[in-house]
Amino acid sequence: MIAYRWVVSTAVAVAIVLPGRCAAQQPGAATAVLGVAVGIGDFHQRDDYVAPVTFHGAILSTSALFERRSGRTLVGVEGHFGLGHTNTSLLPRDVHQHVAQLSFAVLHELTSVQPPAHGLALFAGGGVSTFGGITDVVARDATTGYSYRDWSYYWSHSVDVAVRAELSASRRTLAVRVTAPVFRLVARPNNGKDFNGDNAWVSRSWPRALTRGRPEYAWDRPVLFAQAELRQSLGGRLQFRAAYDFTYASSDRPLPLGMYMNRFLVGMVRRM
Repeated sequence: MIAYRWVVSTAVAVAIVLPGRCAAQQPGAATAVLGVAVGIGDFHQRDDYVAPVTFHGAILSTSALFERRSGRTLVGVEGHFGLGHTNTSLLPRDVHQHVAQLSFAVLHELTSVQPPAHGLALFAGGGVSTFGGITDVVARDATTGYSYRDWSYYWSHSVDVAVRAELSASRRTLAVRVTAPVFRLVARPNNGKDFNGDNAWVSRSWPRALTRGRPEYAWDRPVLFAQAELRQSLGGRLQFRAAYDFTYASSDRPLPLGMYMNRFLVGMVRRM
């Protein structure tokens, strides 16, 4: 957590402190932007490893992005991190949820709209991404006072296809992007019983899951990432950014899991 805060703080400092007196970009020249945002995520998950019910709740969400345009090519790197508590009224438990995502994409513009022109631009391409969710469950029996603890995780490394539509005006840009994995390596715990004592080791095994996983394809189980964002120029190199992200992931091996999350983020983008 300390390292994560350091990364976010560094990104904020770089975005704010970069000298504004750098030479202006010439039309058609490569441009790059760096941005950070914070918001809230509406998280829902049913994971049969921990309970046959749906846990849901609001979690803190943050993001950082870097984009570079050169000619008709758009290269982007974006990371998300979220954490918080989820619960259910049917089976109350103390559930700690962590969600992380990192993506890299290269998109090529299919239309002829180039800065400083305005209008609709369409992009298509692909990339790679990593997405993970870690669930830590603690439940207490009100009668006996006995505490139960369980763990679970979902981790995937994907090869993706992506499309993006971007509508630009004089000081405002509206964009929509949809990303879908074609092939992914999915890691889940090896045991599959509710409150199985072996799950206590998940806290140690999920980091190793980063280098493991079973192959899944687009037609096996649906996984989808979508984003809509608005950028408004504030003058100079700064832009205000508001974004809505939707994430859906699912798996059925060895036990079923389904999760979806709506993220609402606001932040700043600075042209470098």
